[in-house]
Amino acid sequence: MMDIKLVTHAKEYIDDMAKGIHPLTKEELPEGDSLNNVRISRCLFFVSEVLEEVIENGGVKKPKREKKQPFNIEAIDWSRYKYYKTPQNISDMAKQINALKPENMNNLKVTALTDWLVDIGMLEIITINGKNRKHPTQKGLAMGIIKEERMGIYGAYTVVMYDESAQHFVIDNLAAVIEGGFNNKSDRTPKEE
Repeated sequence: MMDIKLVTHAKEYIDDMAKGIHPLTKEELPEGDSLNNVRISRCLFFVSEVLEEVIENGGVKKPKREKKQPFNIEAIDWSRYKYYKTPQNISDMAKQINALKPENMNNLKVTALTDWLVDIGMLEIITINGKNRKHPTQKGLAMGIIKEERMGIYGAYTVVMYDESAQHFVIDNLAAVIEGGFNNKSDRTPKEE
């Protein structure tokens, strides 16, 4: 805990110097004084803002953001996960999983799921109008990954959906997604050909 009076006094000195005023005599500093340099003045205004934040927090520095733990399947309450009879998109599945995880844990990324499905041959990347899209392969279609055509404000588009059996497949194999490093690219092990 910092002494608020001392921090407030230091801030007043910094404010004066940032404005080109001598903090003790309250006289304007000469034009050539190094404290009248624009870069130094900006730096002093920044320090003043930091001190203001410390004062507003009662003399306590803001705590550093706690580093989140890696996504851990075992920390999820799977009894609360709901499978749907109607096909679901992969984003909704990931949202539901992330809603069940502890706050101090990293999210499961949608791309981790879809990249894994590409890796095992359930999805493939195809280029449509110059953009890469993931679509089910024959193997994926047999598992219950389906394509639905929809109409939007910009015309027809395809949505990849997961029927109940495909939802079970993804959840049942979530350990392979995590262990394969798909949720954290730095953990990713290259696929052997």
